[in-house]
Amino acid sequence: MANLSHIQVGKPSLARPTPWRTALVTGASSGIGAALAHRLAEGGTEVVLAARRIELLEATARSIRARRGSARVLELDVTRPDDTVAAIRRVDADVGGLDLVVANAGIGWPQPARSLSWEKMSPLFATNFTGALATLTAVLPEMVRRGRGHLVGISSVAVYGPTPGGSGYRATKAGLTTFLDNLRIELGDSGVHATAVHPGFVRTPFADAFSMQPPMVWSADDAAHFIVRRLPKAPARIDFPFSVVQAMRVLSALPAFLRDRLVRRVRLGPDDE
Repeated sequence: MANLSHIQVGKPSLARPTPWRTALVTGASSGIGAALAHRLAEGGTEVVLAARRIELLEATARSIRARRGSARVLELDVTRPDDTVAAIRRVDADVGGLDLVVANAGIGWPQPARSLSWEKMSPLFATNFTGALATLTAVLPEMVRRGRGHLVGISSVAVYGPTPGGSGYRATKAGLTTFLDNLRIELGDSGVHATAVHPGFVRTPFADAFSMQPPMVWSADDAAHFIVRRLPKAPARIDFPFSVVQAMRVLSALPAFLRDRLVRRVRLGPDDE
């Protein structure tokens, strides 16, 4: 059952305002989601923080309030798509229309192919793909009718090339990116924009699961800052860090036998036997 509470104190202090009056961010209890909520609220956006962990959401909302921002807290489990759609539609009506929806909720961990099973992959698809699409399409028709809106999906740099243990994870993120790419083209001049965000490694338990130190690890706050500064121009994609993205693209362009040999050299962790 979704639960919504409202917190609002004063006016934001950030000199550079954001162009969105309202925004909903899933997975906002920690990581990039919480950092995005802070950045948006500092720019004057009323943010709806959505996630399953209500205690962490409330803590983030209190932090935003302390910085004179505005936030609503929504207890939400995106793996229940019908409930997710209904809850977001209620929020949309309650705030007078959502201008920005960010499908950030996601999970991931290395899954060696030799021990892969549907039981291990299904949570990834329920959260990263089905949950994300339910989030993004919940009020899409309303945005089109209003002639404004921005839909954002936090995908992954993994879409640009194979990653060790990433069969299921990469599939979910590639699906999300493909959906947003097509959505952007079809929406055309409707006033509704779609952007796919492709972060490299951001400091999370997923990055920590690798035995090798991932390259160019960013903090969640740095990632959020980068994203929020670029979103107002409604780009098709936001990729970072540049060096990691370029390396992934070069890797994908290599002949398959050479690419496969290089990727296989990367170990996942103690269970990668």
